[in-house]
Amino acid sequence: MSNWLKRVLAGVLIVLLIGAGGWYLLVTSYSAELTTENEILVEDYNENVSNQSNDPLFQLSFSSGEDNLDWSKLTMSLKSDENRYDCTKSGLTSSISHNGLIQTKLNSDGNSFTIEANSDSDDFIFLSFTDMQQTNDSNYSISFSKTDIILGENVSGYSTEEEFQNVDTIPDGEPTETSDSRLEWYDYDISVHRVIPKEITYIVNDSNMFYKIQFLSYYNSDDDSRYISFIISSVGDTDAPAINNENLTKEAHCIISSDNESVWNYDEIIYVSENGHDICSSACNLEIEVRYLNQIVKGTSEVKVE
Repeated sequence: MSNWLKRVLAGVLIVLLIGAGGWYLLVTSYSAELTTENEILVEDYNENVSNQSNDPLFQLSFSSGEDNLDWSKLTMSLKSDENRYDCTKSGLTSSISHNGLIQTKLNSDGNSFTIEANSDSDDFIFLSFTDMQQTNDSNYSISFSKTDIILGENVSGYSTEEEFQNVDTIPDGEPTETSDSRLEWYDYDISVHRVIPKEITYIVNDSNMFYKIQFLSYYNSDDDSRYISFIISSVGDTDAPAINNENLTKEAHCIISSDNESVWNYDEIIYVSENGHDICSSACNLEIEVRYLNQIVKGTSEVKVE
């Protein structure tokens, strides 16, 4: 082999190695885009806690950021020792078990759910919108396997670029989404090897009950793939059946007080109190986790309540 050909081949190999190294660096250093730039500040409330069950615990505000956060997309939980408590604005939380392939949580507004489905298996797993739980019933609402999402046989729907919180009417015309094909819910970014949900809202009809769905992520909080998360609520004035099912919801241990029904304004102070349950009978340390669109919001995560 001539020297010039060797030099050409060596140059090509170097370029390929540099390109592969750069792509690997992009993939491994990828950081998901934040769902909000806001950062949370948590401060002890200025009253002493007692052995009563309705004590104010702490107040929250934003130390930075100017996003107004929709209550329908936000969840909040506290941890004290080994106990974990969900806090909502409505005073209700989900009582659904969290040990299956589908995890369901009632959001802070008390009308919408955040659901995470472990879709790692080649076999589809099935969800019923009626109770927002995993099911083996053939009359399921939606199914998941890896990136594939398919509506149930008797479920149909539409897609819109309207933002989730603004969807409150049923589209006219024939449905565009059926069980005949999977939902085209994501784009694939080859530069970082990531599945990225499209910014669309699905409106689906399940037994004449309409729901709206926004897919949030293909990754869980540890960045493991094949964990499909989404928010879902009913469309219009009728509550989803799961909201009014006493076997599926229960009284939240802590309640959020806000002056605004739909959003947590960026310049607003909100308050969290016990809701018929004695969380802190004396001084205690609490860990706070606030998630927006299922992603943890940055900022203070602990507070000493006295």
